[in-house]
Amino acid sequence: MQWYYAIDGQRLGPVPHAELERLVQSGTVKGDTLLWRQGLDQWKTLAEVRERDPAMFAEVPPPLPEMGAEHHETSVEATPDVVRRASGLSFDEKPAAPEVLIYAGFWRRAGAFLVDTILWLFVWHILSNIVVLLVSPEMVKLAEKIAASGGGMAYKPTPEEMVQLLRFSGLMMVIGVIWAVVYDVIFLRRFSATPGKMLFGLRVVQANGEPVSFVRIVGRSFAKMIAGFPTLFIGFLIVAVDDQKRGLHDFFCNTRVVKKR
Repeated sequence: MQWYYAIDGQRLGPVPHAELERLVQSGTVKGDTLLWRQGLDQWKTLAEVRERDPAMFAEVPPPLPEMGAEHHETSVEATPDVVRRASGLSFDEKPAAPEVLIYAGFWRRAGAFLVDTILWLFVWHILSNIVVLLVSPEMVKLAEKIAASGGGMAYKPTPEEMVQLLRFSGLMMVIGVIWAVVYDVIFLRRFSATPGKMLFGLRVVQANGEPVSFVRIVGRSFAKMIAGFPTLFIGFLIVAVDDQKRGLHDFFCNTRVVKKR
């Protein structure tokens, strides 16, 4: 019995059953590792294979059943035809190869990031103006005073106005963070790609090629903020040198940015 298995989106094998058991015992093949052999209609995880046939990877063989006097010992050669008839499985299917992930390069990701940043800033500017008008109308008056004085360093705010400016800056930062997370959740949850990534034919997946969960999207969004200004954008630049084109946020959340096929 020959088995195929997939690790990090790469199809490996075929290996004999004994070798696969060794991989299971060593921890290379885990419960969520995808497996396939002739007779399975699709790839299944090790846990699903065990559930279907608990004895398949048992560490010791089960006890022999008690044989009554009416039973006779027989020996049947385990030919493919015999196994097929006994299991009811078909041997005609060929393995459905798992998707091979093609990692997106640095410049393509940079282009997608630029598009997303422009869209994010545009909406953030609109949201900020709306919030200021509803929550902090006094900032509108202060902005008009600063503009009337020529703007920039020409205007010397009073201590009270300085407090208003600090509160305004904090409010804008909070709005920006919330909008960044919402932006990622809306598009990655539904399309596995933000508008910039869709434009460049990219998508965000887990290391095994599966879609990214809600929690992982939120975590990746916050990790992306850390990969930016706090690291002087080094968290993004490492995409250019990593063999799987991962940024710091991809390392944190075990995600990959890949090309659509």
